[in-house]
Amino acid sequence: MKKIFMMCTIALLAFGAAFAQVSKSSNGGLEALDSYVDTSTQYLTIEDNYAEFHPHAKSVQLTLEYTPYEGTVRVFYTCSAPSYDQGEAMNTVDAVLEDFQAEQGFHTKPIFVKKDRTSYFKLKDSNLRMATYRRWVQYTEKPFKAPKAGN
Repeated sequence: MKKIFMMCTIALLAFGAAFAQVSKSSNGGLEALDSYVDTSTQYLTIEDNYAEFHPHAKSVQLTLEYTPYEGTVRVFYTCSAPSYDQGEAMNTVDAVLEDFQAEQGFHTKPIFVKKDRTSYFKLKDSNLRMATYRRWVQYTEKPFKAPKAGN
């Protein structure tokens, strides 16, 4: 019984390999079907114009990752760990997201994808402890782009 099952399996694999078709397109199969869709992630370093939201934090870095196809935005607030305050981080990230929402033309509030997280790490060259606060949100509507007046 085992030999019959083994022979049937080998015959089935050989038959499938013999009649397998290779997809051939004009570009060698390298281009996706929806090639006009931009699925890349944009990495933006935000200038710190939000000092009133974090008066005690030192050396603040704000980074934003935006994927237009999915509408997901991740905001990273990084500062030195001794001066880190979660309330200041939350207020600063809220202000960054409000400015981003107005800039991109979204009209509704974002949906939280994951719970906000705080992580701590140490810089290798200076042994300085740093803290990173991360918020991950998603905009469900597509931004409204008004047509140009000349068209």
